[in-house]
Amino acid sequence: MKFISEVYWDRGGRTLNEDSLSLQEVRIRGEKAVFALICDGIGGLENGEAASGFVAERMTEWFYKEALMMMKRHKGKKKIEKSGLRALYRCNEEMARLGKEKNIKFGTTAVALLLKGRQYFLWHSGDGRAYWIKGGWMGRKIRKLTRDHVLENGILMRCIGSFEWKKPDVKSGYTFGKGVFLLCSDGFRNRIEEERIKEALLPEQLFTRGQIAKRLREIGEYVKKQGEKDNISAIAIRK
Repeated sequence: MKFISEVYWDRGGRTLNEDSLSLQEVRIRGEKAVFALICDGIGGLENGEAASGFVAERMTEWFYKEALMMMKRHKGKKKIEKSGLRALYRCNEEMARLGKEKNIKFGTTAVALLLKGRQYFLWHSGDGRAYWIKGGWMGRKIRKLTRDHVLENGILMRCIGSFEWKKPDVKSGYTFGKGVFLLCSDGFRNRIEEERIKEALLPEQLFTRGQIAKRLREIGEYVKKQGEKDNISAIAIRK
């Protein structure tokens, strides 16, 4: 299975970029595996960039130390799902301990994707999103794979950080045919219609990293013109 991937990372109208990204590509017995993650430090709390960076670093370590070995040994999906949850739980525990020591509250959203062959795994907490964009002659579609953990007043219901642990959503499945996985922060998708995202990232139009980078940059520039002030982050993986 061939994957082509690229990232977009822009501080938008903020002084600091509190989003952190991870994109890792490796081969397992000749087959490519991809790990992608976007963390968005919670605005209004202290050390948002530190919170998102901490989780991105720890989850990348998990990918190399645990997830890869599990995939090499053909472990079942339940074991991989639980392993990712445990890694996020450890992040939450460490951040809670640090927050108590320093008497601060800090946290981050997280959306993580693990891919190998046709199989995918998703872990999600907060208002970042994951999409699957399908092209082809049978119909072009964009499907949201995550649900936003947000109340009507905009308050986050779940995150990773120095708060009471609330279990992230976990999802796994299989994809068939060509398509694009998109992970993004809320700043990337707040001021653009999903239909427009779909048309920009149709798999039959993307054959190089440069083409993916150009389309992500175009979306980023568009939402900034629409008044988006938040950090803007995205990872697209074309398979």
